[in-house]
Amino acid sequence: MTGNSDHTGSLDYFEELTERLRAAGVPADRVAATIDDLAAHLDETGTEPEAEFGPAADFAAELTARTAGEDEAPPRASEWRWTADIFQDRQMLDHFGRQGWEVQRVDGLGRFVCRRDAERPLQWEYRRERVPIAGRRALSDRLAPDGWEPCGAWMYYEYFKRPASASAGPAAEVASPPEAPGRRTFFGRRFYVFTTVYLLVLALVGVLGISLGARDGASGFLVGVAFGVLLVVAFILVRARTSR
Repeated sequence: MTGNSDHTGSLDYFEELTERLRAAGVPADRVAATIDDLAAHLDETGTEPEAEFGPAADFAAELTARTAGEDEAPPRASEWRWTADIFQDRQMLDHFGRQGWEVQRVDGLGRFVCRRDAERPLQWEYRRERVPIAGRRALSDRLAPDGWEPCGAWMYYEYFKRPASASAGPAAEVASPPEAPGRRTFFGRRFYVFTTVYLLVLALVGVLGISLGARDGASGFLVGVAFGVLLVVAFILVRARTSR
C-alpha cells in the first residue's frame, strides 16, 4: 500500500510539474526530457519528489528560469571566414590576430577559418613559411619549441600560430574586441596591378602564338607551351584565394 501511494504521489507531482512547465512556454520535448531525468533520479535515490525538489510550483519556476538562462546565454565562440591575396595575407593575419581571431584551418577554397572566444578572447601571433610538402613535418618540429603550431596550409605555404601571451603575457587578452568585419575578401592594389599586367602579357603571348601558328606550326607550339607555363607560374605566385 505504501509503495502504491508513493508511486501515485510521484505521478501527481510530475503531472503538475509538466503542466506548469508547458504553461511557462518550455518546449514539449524539453519538458519530457526533464521529467524523464527527474524520474530516473528518484528511482536511484528512492526519495519522494517533493522532499527532493520542493513544491512543484516552486520547482517549476526554478526550472523555467534555468531554461531561459540557457537559451539566452551568449555563444562561447564565434566563427568567421575570410581570404586575402598572397601580398597581404600576413599583414591581415597580424591585424585580426590582435583582435582575438584564432585560425583553426585553411579550407579548400583558401579561406582562413577563424574563431574567437566570446568570454575571454586572446591575441594571436602568426607566421607564414614556404616549404615543400615533404618538409612540413621537419619545419613543424623545428618551430614547436617556440610555441608555434601549424594552423593551415595552401600550396607550398604553411601557416603557424601561437597565443600572444607567449611573448606579451597577460597583456595579450583583448579587452574590447570589435565585431567581426562584414568584409570577407582582402585583395590589395599590388594584386590587381599584378593581375592586370599578367593578363596583358598572356593576351600578347596568345596573339603571338596564333600569328606564328598560322605560319609555322612548331613556333606556334612553343608559344603555346610558354603560355601554359605562364598560367602555372601565375597560379603559384599569386595564389589568389576565392570565396563563395
